[in-house]
Amino acid sequence: MQSPSIKGVSFDKSKGKWKARTIRDGRTINLGTFASQLEAAQAVEQATISLPTAPAKTDKLPLLPVDHEEIVAKAQRTKLVAQHNTLVETPTTTTLLEAKIFALMLRCVSRSDVEAPTAVIPLEDLFPSFGGKQHQLLETAMRRMMSATIQIPELNQENVHLVSLCDSMRYDSDTKLLVATFGKAVIPYLVNLVGNFTTADVDELLAIKSNNTHKLYWLMRSWQFKSPHTVSVDELRELTTPNSQFTRYSEFRTKVLKPSMAELNELSFDITYTERRQRGRAVTDITFNISKKTNAKQLALPIEAAVLELPKQQLTPLQQKISTRLTKLKLTQAQIKKVLEVVVGEEPLTKLLKETYPVLRDFETKAKPGENVAAATMTLLKSTFPAIWAAN
Repeated sequence: MQSPSIKGVSFDKSKGKWKARTIRDGRTINLGTFASQLEAAQAVEQATISLPTAPAKTDKLPLLPVDHEEIVAKAQRTKLVAQHNTLVETPTTTTLLEAKIFALMLRCVSRSDVEAPTAVIPLEDLFPSFGGKQHQLLETAMRRMMSATIQIPELNQENVHLVSLCDSMRYDSDTKLLVATFGKAVIPYLVNLVGNFTTADVDELLAIKSNNTHKLYWLMRSWQFKSPHTVSVDELRELTTPNSQFTRYSEFRTKVLKPSMAELNELSFDITYTERRQRGRAVTDITFNISKKTNAKQLALPIEAAVLELPKQQLTPLQQKISTRLTKLKLTQAQIKKVLEVVVGEEPLTKLLKETYPVLRDFETKAKPGENVAAATMTLLKSTFPAIWAAN
């Protein structure tokens, strides 16, 4: 005998059986057909009890850290940031605002971090004033950065490994703070860096006026130690303006390369470049000569005056040997001084002599003609003694 209507239970005349259904999170879930109305009702009741509770939705992730003021203060004291060259060579920002956010997120990363650090960025670091237009620009930048991906190199060229640049971004309107976290898979490319990484000056990054110049800044810093560096036009275009409208090199040179080089040379760079043509045709490669500016006072000094500030009589015999070795390897006196300030103790200094001997041997025997021995030496020293880059 049919009982009064029961919620979730109905009779299927075509099959002559009772159907049981329940609703969960706005979706109708079919529980099956049953011979009796009672069995169908029991199925609905059981499903209501057994279905897991849906996780509560929240728009508070990531939450504003309790120590957000300390994070901001520490970040504002940071003058040097670093990232692995895999990130340097992967364009992830499309606007100047995104490039600034990325730089300020890097500023919140500590080399001792092992998990995804929370970046806290005051809005005043991004905008001189904030209104409706700036709010829209910020939201658009956040959406783009949340969708940005990085391709991780694989030994098998057919494999494709993509990771997200950011795990989360949230603008807190009460405190006027942007709270963001890097993707967990990206963290190994930001902390505990030993070799194949690039450093940058935060103040210079924030002074840059275009996204293209931001990208070229990082590239020039990464290529500086192997200057002169030659890159194909196609590769340079892909590294700076992928999928752009500048398909012709003349447009790329006028709109991107020349203005960005001019802007970089207003900073600490001294960059010149030479275009190479294939048999008088289109430009195929560009060779960059990248160095740092020397102030007028330094330029006025004779070469003999460029000596270590630390008097030679204060150097130990082992330090003196290091100084002689690095001079042969074409390091500047300022670089040698920095190395001796960072690498201290008999064991580390002995290790330095051992590690640099193959470089000196190859240089003196001309085993690697054309190699920039100073750049090769600094790369080796940074890899062997990571504290050197942190002291720059």
